[in-house]
Amino acid sequence: MLSQLSNLRYEKKFIAQGFTLEEVLARVRRHPAAFQEAYPPRVVNNIYLDSPTRRDYHAHINGAADRTKTRVRWYGPQFEAAEQPMLERKLKRGMVSGKEAYALPRFFVNGGCLRCRLGAAFAASLLPPMLRSALKHMEPALLNRYQRHYFLSRDGKFRLTVDWHLQFAGVPQNHRQATDSLRPVTTPIIELKFRPEFAQDAGTVTNALPFRVTRFSKYVAGMQHI
Repeated sequence: MLSQLSNLRYEKKFIAQGFTLEEVLARVRRHPAAFQEAYPPRVVNNIYLDSPTRRDYHAHINGAADRTKTRVRWYGPQFEAAEQPMLERKLKRGMVSGKEAYALPRFFVNGGCLRCRLGAAFAASLLPPMLRSALKHMEPALLNRYQRHYFLSRDGKFRLTVDWHLQFAGVPQNHRQATDSLRPVTTPIIELKFRPEFAQDAGTVTNALPFRVTRFSKYVAGMQHI
């Protein structure tokens, strides 16, 4: 349950329509909260999982208060092979979210049955019994990757990420290469993340960002894009 997680946070998302990546980064660096880069930029890779009826997708687009997102995530330019992947289950109620994460063994994305490869990775991992049971009723629904820049405010209360060059693809069939069908979206996406106890200070931070607030979900956007 969401209330049992220790990493609860608020997330506010912005779409930088009409801005280049360089313009967005310049605005962030000039922000009054004095954002500084917290980590070197890196590539984020995801495989989103959902039920065959796309239950989680429909919950998002219908505005359900309680939502779940399940994905396998790994970092780095290598997309054909998932190196040090993590299974992440994101629970969200309104604007508050939390995340569970479990390490998986390395597996290949391209060639053969991706669902079978994921199933083997799940079977070889230490997963809670209830999660393991839930995964049996899910399948890979979307492939996604993007470049991410990481920032932290001077007071350490707010984390901000800038995602750029989002790419989406359906699950490869008939031994196609996953990278062959990736379709790009070039509009930068900004995410502001902070713990609930800092919510009263968030307005000052968001008001100084010249971007449009949005309910943007990469999973929903990707499903609609493909």
